[in-house]
Amino acid sequence: MSLTVAFILALLATYAGKVNLKIEKDEVKQLLEHEEYLYQEMIRLLEEIEGSSGTMEALLCSALEKQWLLWVSAAVLVQVLAMGCWLVRRRKCGSASRRRQEGSSRKEKQGLPSTKVLQELVEELLGVCRVLSRRNFMPELHPGAGTDTSLNCSVQESSSTYRTLVILRPPPGHSFSPGSRKWLPAERIRVGLECLCSGEQLLGHTCFLHASGGQLPRDQEWYLMDTLCTGSYLDPDKVTRWVQMLVTLAWLLLPQSRHFQLTALPCGKSCRFRLSGASGLHCSIEMVLAVQQGSSCACPSLE
Repeated sequence: MSLTVAFILALLATYAGKVNLKIEKDEVKQLLEHEEYLYQEMIRLLEEIEGSSGTMEALLCSALEKQWLLWVSAAVLVQVLAMGCWLVRRRKCGSASRRRQEGSSRKEKQGLPSTKVLQELVEELLGVCRVLSRRNFMPELHPGAGTDTSLNCSVQESSSTYRTLVILRPPPGHSFSPGSRKWLPAERIRVGLECLCSGEQLLGHTCFLHASGGQLPRDQEWYLMDTLCTGSYLDPDKVTRWVQMLVTLAWLLLPQSRHFQLTALPCGKSCRFRLSGASGLHCSIEMVLAVQQGSSCACPSLE
């Protein structure tokens, strides 16, 4: 009995050792497999980390590149703004310079007009004078063909002189002709009457020669014979005073009279005027008077 029990116990001990050995081998295998799994996981994680590192580097490079582009864009924008400010400043300076030049040109126009401006002004003035003369059968003032005009400007003296020839043409129904040689040269222009009966109905002209029996009506003071003549000859002094009065009246009808002042000056045989601008500079205009005799080109001076 005891031998049997001892034998059974010996078998159990042997089996238990085999079981424990088998259990230990299985555990070692599992540990090795787990270690291999951990190793493979570690390798995978390392690869992912390396991949993530590359991605981070790419992201970092992309961010740096975007930041660089941002700085470049900001620098370009600053340059554009600086250029725009410079252009605006230059435009303002140019506008101010143009305004100063225009102001200077305006002052020059108001002070010392050029030769061309004075010539056009005198021609326009004489045109208005002709309109006024036709209303009263008075001589018409025309600029002389090929007039020798001159303009001597002196800014220091604030003055200039303009000299021009003005031709007096007889009105309808009148004529200018040379008088007797015993008269002085300035008093040789004889005023005659011409018949206008043929054109009286057609043109509406009055024939003073036949309508009044050779005498002009005395109830109208603006007829040529009564105003400009001494006897039958032109009186240079009367003609000069009449031209000055006519030019002064015509000047008031011009738009330039709002910016310039025209003043008649005392003179002898020629008509002289003073043209003043707002700048204080002035110009002297001298009209040398001559008369046209008939259809000829002869224009003796009244001086």
